[in-house]
Amino acid sequence: MKISACTDEAANDLAIALDVLEEQDIHYVDLRKVWNTNIVDFSDTQARKAQEMIAGRGFEVSALSPPIGKTSIRDDFAPELARFRRAIELATLFEAPYLRVFSFYATEDEAREYWPEALDRLQQLSEMADEHGIRLAHENEEGGFCAWRPQECLELQQALPDNFRYLFEPCSFAVMGYDAYTDALPLLREYIAYVHIRDTERGTTRYTVAGEGDVGWPEILADLQAHEFKGFLTLEPHLGWANKHQTDEIRIANFKRSVGALRKVLATIDK
Repeated sequence: MKISACTDEAANDLAIALDVLEEQDIHYVDLRKVWNTNIVDFSDTQARKAQEMIAGRGFEVSALSPPIGKTSIRDDFAPELARFRRAIELATLFEAPYLRVFSFYATEDEAREYWPEALDRLQQLSEMADEHGIRLAHENEEGGFCAWRPQECLELQQALPDNFRYLFEPCSFAVMGYDAYTDALPLLREYIAYVHIRDTERGTTRYTVAGEGDVGWPEILADLQAHEFKGFLTLEPHLGWANKHQTDEIRIANFKRSVGALRKVLATIDK
């Protein structure tokens, strides 16, 4: 298992984020928002600058995380396809093996009614990505999507091509009252591309670091290790996420605490 991190969890400025990650001996990055701009909205100039900085510092990109699929299932799909084409261009530039996707916002009734439409859209995205050797990673964000429950996520995996993989977000299952270790991991383990690392109390979004909530990180990580999981553990701690005026100093301190907590859990399963 390799540790990666969403750079904007460490700092909004890419240079500062890379300094922090290097200090923490993390050499893989997930690009979501850089310089206060979502990665899919980068200009060509911004993209080249970021790519040169990352490669020049010896980092590799584990994934790009644009908000693809964070649109209503009722919305016109054409603008989303255009954003996705741009995301593919950027993933190719950054040599990112994965593009994160979601399964489209929907109410409970809409999710049932539009399930075939969601499958069709994700099938189109998978085929487009496959032409460029890129894999998709579907994230189970809590509630309000066509697929967010463990069984729904499994049904997506079973219905879509091999390059449609799974981004295991145990914290989101805990938010919705599930036990990610017993309710989700056994169903989805074989499809997991990478894992998001954060923690919370069951049924809340009071985010904390791995091992300090109810997600069950020691059991999950021990299971993944026992099954020889070789993918990324991507830090996305969301500490202080609700504070829109959070300084980089606070963000960096929170991020370092999350790194230490993850390594503490990993140390317990390596004994």
